[in-house]
Amino acid sequence: MYPSESGPQPLSIDFTAAPECTVSPGPNEPLEAYHCVPRTYAALLDWAYVAKNPSARDHTRELLLLYKQPRILPNSPRGILCPGGVRVQGFVERCNLKPLGSWESGKSPQAAIQHIVLSGGTDNAHVFREYKSSVNEVIKYIMRTLGVAVPANFGRDDLDSMFIARRVFTKVNSVNRRLPSALEPGDDPMDLCRAIESEWRVLKKVKTGMYMPGAMDPDDSINVPCAPMMISEGDFVDVCVSFDIVARRAKHNELTVKVHLNIEHILLLVEGADIGVVEQEAAVFQDPGLSF
Repeated sequence: MYPSESGPQPLSIDFTAAPECTVSPGPNEPLEAYHCVPRTYAALLDWAYVAKNPSARDHTRELLLLYKQPRILPNSPRGILCPGGVRVQGFVERCNLKPLGSWESGKSPQAAIQHIVLSGGTDNAHVFREYKSSVNEVIKYIMRTLGVAVPANFGRDDLDSMFIARRVFTKVNSVNRRLPSALEPGDDPMDLCRAIESEWRVLKKVKTGMYMPGAMDPDDSINVPCAPMMISEGDFVDVCVSFDIVARRAKHNELTVKVHLNIEHILLLVEGADIGVVEQEAAVFQDPGLSF
C-alpha cells in the first residue's frame, strides 16, 4: 500500500477521530515521508507522541498516541497533534463483527468484543510481515516512551497474523448518560440490551464500507457503506488500527503497559469469492481513499 525509500512500509495514517486532519493521499497522489510508519526509534520520536487524554475517565486508559501532522501548521516546530491510527491490508482469517460481538445475554458486557484476524495469504505473506513489523515498532516505541523494558525478540515470533479487536459496550457514567444507543432495531432484534442499558451501552459502532472500482476509470471508484456482516473469511480488507494503551501500577509501584490493537474502521476491497478473478498482487498496495 505505502512503500517507502527504505523498503516496503505498507502503513499510513488515517484520522477517524479528526477527519479534518486526514493526511492519507488520494489513489493517484504522491506519498510523502510522514504517510509511512518510520522504522527507527529516533524517527518515531518526530512522527508521533504519547500523551495523556484529559477527558479520560479510566485512569488505566488515559494515554493516547498522537500523530504529528506537519502540513497544517508548517511554521510550527511541532506541527499539529491529532489522534491517529495506522492502516493495514490483509486477508480475513476469521472475524466476529456482529453488532453485539461476543456478548450473550447473562454474560458480562464489559468483556464483549468484536474482532478480526488478518494474514497475508499465500502469495503476499512477505508484504504482510512488513505490516506487522511496522505495527510492532509503534508498540515498542510506546512502551519505551513510558519507560518499560522491551524484550529484544519482541513480536518476532508471530509476523504472519494480526489480531485486532474493539470493545462493544461503554460503561454508562455521568458524562455519557444522555447519549443514545448507536444500535438500530436490526442490530438487536431480541432487545437483549434493554436489560443492561442503564449500566452499559453501545455508543459507537464499527464503521464498515465496501470499495467499488470504477468501470472504466479508477478515478470513478467510490467507497460505500456496508453492513459489518458482509465481511467474512477470505475477503481482502483495509483496516484502520488505533493503539489502546493500558498502563497500570503493580506492586512496588512498577509500571506495566499493554498495547492492544483497536479496530477503527474496515473497508472491504475484494470479496473472497472474487480473489481468483482479481490478482492478489494487484490488490496489495492500492489506496482506496477511505471516505465512506
